[in-house]
Order: sequence, then structure tokens, then C-alpha cells
Amino acid sequence: MSEPTNDAPASPPRLARVYEGRDLDGRPIIDRDPIDPTLTDALLTYLESAPIVLAARSFDVDEFAPADRDVPLNYRTDGTWIWAGSVPHYLRKHGLAPEPKLVRHIQARGFELGPVDETTKDRAVSVITGS
Repeated sequence: MSEPTNDAPASPPRLARVYEGRDLDGRPIIDRDPIDPTLTDALLTYLESAPIVLAARSFDVDEFAPADRDVPLNYRTDGTWIWAGSVPHYLRKHGLAPEPKLVRHIQARGFELGPVDETTKDRAVSVITGS
């Protein structure tokens, strides 16, 4: 007897928020607990080691230090989540915690990245570009 197959498409990866939104003056709104400092290095390693699925050859303005143009314009995915290059950048430079659900996901994986196949990478690009 053969195993039943599930031909339903996998759910698309979720795009992590860099922050909660913007105030009336256009400044980022942050409403997150700080990261336990003992987790920072492991989080950064995970976030910066996932495959890049979309990138530009330039940098964006740092929204928390507008004189700096050092924010990587890229997106990475682990297959379940997608995050902008600003997520690890702001964690490293300003201590801004990533979205809490993303942090819990990374912790649940034991800070270990698995392989990400090309189909999953393509799905991530579709989520990013809205296509």
C-alpha cells in the first residue's frame, strides 16, 4: 500500500517585519523586548548565513543613523521565514531585536540552518516582489 501524497503547495515563507510600523513623522516604531545578549551572536550567525535570494549592489540609509548608508539591500530565507538585510544589521549595530516570532523560530531550530532548495528560494522571491 502506498503512502498518501499531499499535492497541496507548501505555504509561502513569511516576511519578517523590520519594525512595527511608522509614526506620523515617518520614524520607525519599535515595540519589542530586547534580545538576551547571550543569544545575539547565534542569531546573527543564523540571520547572516541563510542564502540570499534577492540583492542589490548598493546600501540603504540606516533609519536609526541617517548619516550612515550601510544597510545591506538584500533578502535571505531559511525556507520558512524571509528577512531583509536590515534585520541583522539593526541587531548588530543598534541592538534592535528581530521580530519575536522569527527569534522563536530560530531558537526552535537550535540556531541550525537547513538546506533551502531552488523552488523555495523562488517562492521567497515571489513573496518579496508580490508576484
